[in-house]
Amino acid sequence: MQAILKLLSLTPLLLTGCIATSHENVDLPVGPPVQNVSTPYDRLITCIATKAKLGGVWAVGEIVDATGKFSGEYAGTGKFVTQGAGDMMQTTLIKAKAESVVNRRDPRPVISEIQLGIRDAKQFTLMDYYITGSVNTLDFIPGAAAEVTIAGIGPRYRQNRAIVGLDLHLTDARTSEVLAAVNVSKQIFADEAGFGIGRFFGSTLVDLDISGQNREPLQLSLRSMLQFGFYEMLSQLNPDLRKDCQQIVDAVEGVEDQSIKS
Repeated sequence: MQAILKLLSLTPLLLTGCIATSHENVDLPVGPPVQNVSTPYDRLITCIATKAKLGGVWAVGEIVDATGKFSGEYAGTGKFVTQGAGDMMQTTLIKAKAESVVNRRDPRPVISEIQLGIRDAKQFTLMDYYITGSVNTLDFIPGAAAEVTIAGIGPRYRQNRAIVGLDLHLTDARTSEVLAAVNVSKQIFADEAGFGIGRFFGSTLVDLDISGQNREPLQLSLRSMLQFGFYEMLSQLNPDLRKDCQQIVDAVEGVEDQSIKS
């Protein structure tokens, strides 16, 4: 019996070809190709680049993870929310064709050169505007589930959601005046559907379970939130931007164009 159990435990490895001798490399699985990250709001940023004139020198400060939430998974512990929100926003600025974007994300290289005396700090371009903020909301909403079993056979369904929220501020670097501020939130959706069979064959219980899960990607959704928040801040300063770009937002959100009906 022990030999059978050991063989069963090795079956997945045998099927995937992951067993090799100690001096051989195993064949690595090949997954999907590398691609550019895209979100439903990429067209919105393109519209901003076309219709809005982002003059001056722009920069991004800290957009911190202030949720305080950690995740414990099989591969170790870590934070639920990415620590790279500021880099996402800087990429958004560049894609929006800001007149000039200076990198304030990591000042250590230039500070090192200043300390070594090989660069003058007065050479650096001064900022006109900078964006800061925080991801400060991550609430898990209790989900709902349903299951029907007749004679050990039946389907099940489970749904869960989480709310992610962030605040962004656009600041005038010359006066430190906050020119625009937004708070954005989004529900992250996840569900699971399955079918189970549990039957006795003689005195032996055979339990078969088939299931599938779907979960909206959290970090990709965060990038969408940053793009939308950037648009909202610019719209506060330039209301005419909504006339040119709001239809893109409505299309993403599934808002029907009322002008078609009229």
